[in-house]
Amino acid sequence: MGNERPRYWFPLALLGFAQLAVVALSVGTGPPGGWFAYTPYGSGGVFGTLQGVEMSRENATAVSVVGMSRMDNWLFAVLAVYLGTVLFYAYRSRPVRWWKVAAIAVGGLVAILLADLVGFWEFEIEGDARSAILLTLGLVALAWLDRSVLVLVVTAAYVLCAVVLAQGQLALVLSSLVALAGAFAALLSRPKTAAEET
Repeated sequence: MGNERPRYWFPLALLGFAQLAVVALSVGTGPPGGWFAYTPYGSGGVFGTLQGVEMSRENATAVSVVGMSRMDNWLFAVLAVYLGTVLFYAYRSRPVRWWKVAAIAVGGLVAILLADLVGFWEFEIEGDARSAILLTLGLVALAWLDRSVLVLVVTAAYVLCAVVLAQGQLALVLSSLVALAGAFAALLSRPKTAAEET
């Protein structure tokens, strides 16, 4: 194989840029601001405060589904990072049968969506936190796959920035900088020789 940079630089860079794209796409798309909390209810356009509305079972269900939402496009970024990583590793590990790659890609995407739904319905975790947890689990799996201490360090810093220290767009920016720093560190590291890989 000759001298090679660690493969994990690509998923780390992809994660960092995907999160920055989510931040860029979500700027200015937040809910309208205001000091009042009024919501229309009924068919006549009558307004009432959120606190004063006695909700029926249907309204409560509709409101709880809204709680599934997260910062725009973050779940799509999780899916795109996973799919991009699978395709990159398949390309670098040639020859690989296409059906194996397709099975891993589809199985992983389904598992991510199911884990996200379980996090919402069973544990009532917020959308942004669910995405951060899914990405953290992905980073742990990447560290195990490549047996990389650097990816474990990036994972710890990622959790610190994305879950502990910040929320919302700031968490995305900080954690994306951590992922990009890990990608640059991997690219600047000493290439592996064929003897070290065996």
